[in-house]
Amino acid sequence: MDSRKEAKLSMYNVVLTHIEANNAIAASVPAFAAAATTLRTIYNNIVQAAQQETLAITGITIDKTEARLALCNEAAQIAAAIFAYASSISNNELKQQVNYPVSKLRNTNDELLIPVCNNISEIAIANQANLTTYGITATTISDFGTSIEDYQELIPNPRNAVSSRSAVRTSITNLFKESDAVLKNQMDKLALQFKTTEEEFYNTYKNNRIILDAATFNTQASGTITDSETNLPVASVAVQVIGQSYTTTSNANGVYTVKIPVPGTYNISFSVGGYNNKTQTGVVVTLGQSTALNIQLVPLPA
Repeated sequence: MDSRKEAKLSMYNVVLTHIEANNAIAASVPAFAAAATTLRTIYNNIVQAAQQETLAITGITIDKTEARLALCNEAAQIAAAIFAYASSISNNELKQQVNYPVSKLRNTNDELLIPVCNNISEIAIANQANLTTYGITATTISDFGTSIEDYQELIPNPRNAVSSRSAVRTSITNLFKESDAVLKNQMDKLALQFKTTEEEFYNTYKNNRIILDAATFNTQASGTITDSETNLPVASVAVQVIGQSYTTTSNANGVYTVKIPVPGTYNISFSVGGYNNKTQTGVVVTLGQSTALNIQLVPLPA
């Protein structure tokens, strides 16, 4: 979601909050109150869709990356054992067939990584009887085969997730169109009935309808993380917005800033070695503003 949509989303929420705080006035024009209820439903759907957009690919990509690294490490270990065996029998051809250190495997693209791993697996199977003393058992080879199959299934997932995220973005665009239609074609027209009878309510409504440009502002939480006993800054603290993909790490001065593009109320966790983990609940993040959140971590017993 871009900054313009974020600003518009904030406008929707401010308008709705004003109306919901003055239910008696809004209810005096039932059609206006009904339109506001419709807008609140659409607003909630936009927030949920925005969260789906953020999560659509991040988690899948992380899963694939972790599985890829594990597969490369597994393949490199087996290849290294075969290489050692080939050296012991002076079989240079076999050595070259399995000359795949982990760095080389990690730099191999997906289209070639699976065939390379399959070749290593087949060579391991063919030489299984001679590899036991090199730490490669039948179970090792079988587990490696399973890892290859599992990773092969993960390969298309990020691409599919991109398509899914594209669909979510289209849904968000349509939801914004629906919101604008409710506001412009119903609520703005009906609000005129309050102009003379409830002037303050009407004026606040009109002011809240202004979309503030948040492009130059940061929607985020930030602060300093310190040791509860010494008050010294704590570096390298992992900051995670629970249930979201928004993360960061505190710097050498204990300072952190975590971008949270979708306004709302969140729980944020803080963790680092040597300290008790801490979760701050109910952190309210407002569009275009930086929520100050200083944290003290309690050190673990020595």
